[in-house]
This record gives sequence, C-alpha cells and structure tokens, in this order.
Amino acid sequence: MSALSALPVTGLHVVSRGQAGASEPGAVRGKLPLMYGDPVSWLVTEAVSRALAAGADQILTARDDVGVILVSARCTLKTMREVRRSSATGRVSPMRFTGASPGSAGSLVCMVHRLTGPTLTLVNDPAVGLGVAATIARAWLVSKAAAYVVVTAHEVSAAGEDVAESVVVSDRQQERET
Repeated sequence: MSALSALPVTGLHVVSRGQAGASEPGAVRGKLPLMYGDPVSWLVTEAVSRALAAGADQILTARDDVGVILVSARCTLKTMREVRRSSATGRVSPMRFTGASPGSAGSLVCMVHRLTGPTLTLVNDPAVGLGVAATIARAWLVSKAAAYVVVTAHEVSAAGEDVAESVVVSDRQQERET
C-alpha cells in the first residue's frame, strides 16, 4: 500500500505524483556535487523531481509559491548516527553536522529546485503525519502562502527499501491548456 494513500485529499487537487525507491538510498545522488546531503534527503529530492517533472510547466513557473512538506519518521537518521560516532573521536564534519538535521531532508529539495515557498518537516510515521500534512497544505493554499504544495512521505518498506512518494497539490483545478 502506498504511504500517500493515507493523505486526505478532500479539498485538494492532485496535480502530479512522483516516487523513488532504493535499497541503499545513497545510490541516489543529486545535482549539487559540493553539497552533503543525507542519503534519504537525496531520495526525497529524486521523488520530488519526478513529481515536478510530471507537472513542470505549471509548477516550476511558480517556484516562489511552492511549499514543501516532508513526513518521515527516519529523516536523516543515518547521518545522525554517523555524527554521533564521529563525535567520540572529537572531530565532526561541519557538513555532516548540518546534514544531520531532520529539516535538511526537505531543505535539499528546495535548494535543488530553487523553491522558496514555506517548508516543514514532520518527524512522524506517514500513517500518522499525513493527516497533519494535509491540514497544513490546505491552510497554506487557502491563505495564499503557497499556490502549490509538494507533500512527500518517506518510509522503509517491509523489504527494507527506502521509498519516497511525492504528490503536488493545489486548492483548485489547474488549467491544462497550453
């Protein structure tokens, strides 16, 4: 079952979707070679990239009005553990320290795609957090804080594979005419 199936979409128009999965999330690497990002951050960025590509014409022209919400119980856990291990030696990489913040998983999406709308990371299991994410997305859309909101759920499948699923929503039917 899809993690995003728990997203209550009442009052939201689904514009596009994207998904990325990797048994080793470090295999997904982004476009910014000098930037450290937790492997899950890059996986989330790939899922969002696919969702944005599916609706790019209308979404990417509104970069300043695209909000991002990530729901993940694990977020940057791998990097947090690496920082903890390296702190025992008395030396911590500043880039990894910054990349360990749970919020960096959603922030990387904004940096890669130059999105400047509101952002939020909910450190929750998607089954619990997606209801909150939908409420916040609706509030951002109704208040005009965002014209579109990308909601991404990250979880680990029963097979142990990290999976990120993204959906772009708006509060109205978007014109699909070109």
